Order: sequence, then C-alpha cells, then structure tokens
Amino acid sequence: MVAAKSIKETIMEELQTKEIVCIPASEEDYLDLASKLPFKVEYHKSEIITMGLTSFWHETLVMNIGAILNILFSDSDEHYVLGSNSGVQIPKFEGGYYMPDVLVLKGEPIFKANSTAIITNPYIIVEVLSKATEVFDITEKLHEYKSLPSLKQIIFVSQKELGVMNFLRSENPNIWLNQDFYNDNDRMQIDGKEIAVKDIYKKVKFTN
Repeated sequence: MVAAKSIKETIMEELQTKEIVCIPASEEDYLDLASKLPFKVEYHKSEIITMGLTSFWHETLVMNIGAILNILFSDSDEHYVLGSNSGVQIPKFEGGYYMPDVLVLKGEPIFKANSTAIITNPYIIVEVLSKATEVFDITEKLHEYKSLPSLKQIIFVSQKELGVMNFLRSENPNIWLNQDFYNDNDRMQIDGKEIAVKDIYKKVKFTN
C-alpha cells in the first residue's frame, strides 16, 4: 500500500480538479489519514472516499439540523447529538467507516476497539446529500447503515431543493418504513417528536 503521506498528497492534488476522490488503501491507511485531513474522509470497499470541503449551503443545513436535534433532545440525559467529526463503523461490512453529517447516540457509546472517535451504535443518522455523493449515499451507504442493530432512523436531506427522505425502522428490525417530504408545510417525526420540515431549510437558498 502507498504510505499515508503519499495518499494525503494524492487526495489534495486530485481534489483540485475532482468533486470526489476515491483512493485504494488499507484500513490502517484510512484510520491514520482520517485524523490528518480537515474534512470528512470515509472508507468503503478498500477505498478512501472524500469530497473535500463542503458548500456553504450544505453546512447551513447541517447546523440547522444539529440545532433542531439539540432542542429536541435538550431534556434527555441519554441522547447525544454529534457532528461529522465523529465516525461510525459498520461491523457487518469489513472496512466500512463513515462520518455522517449529524448523528444521535442514545445511551453510552460503544467504541471501535482502540478508538474514542469511532462508534458502532448510532441511534439516528442524518446525511445532507451532495451532487457528487448522492447516489452513493442513498444506495451503498443506506444499505450498510440499515445493518446497524442500534439504528432507528436514517434521514437524507437534499440541498438542491426542499426534499427529505426519512427511513424509520419498524418493530420488525428488517423492515424499514420510508416517508418523503417535499413541501414547506410538511411535518415529520424524529424519535416520535414532531418537527417542521421548513425549519430544516431555514435561510437556505437553492442553487444549481
């Protein structure tokens, strides 16, 4: 495998001309590199995947969602709202490491061995979709996220238009219920609590 330093240099160079960069690497290379780059770095099927710095509107959505969730769980001592610097390991899929835009943990964290940053028991995961990664997020990532027994809800938020895809785990752990929201006046539930979809998009301007 290429040394971690060379991988970092390659990623930084390729991001000058590409929206998303995929570099073959070992799991060890990924874990070493993830702490050295200032943006989200993920690992899927023996490849490091990164899209570099995100857009202004992407981060506006992330902060809106984080604020909503912090208010939603403000009275709970067992829920933790975390940002994208926290990693999630998919134990069922070897070498699967992702950094959701926002995640909620319920109860005590179960960390990957020898880590205090990567957990294996997220409760709610939120991803703000980007043009470069949208297909990957709603196919490969969604499939792997569903394998986590602790996970109860997965939310995908579009940044190109008002649109939220909500996946809720049913009483049968292998059955997920999907709801889509496309209107300002729509209301959805997060962990049984109702929120207005328009609050997710507060101050957001859509661009092509």
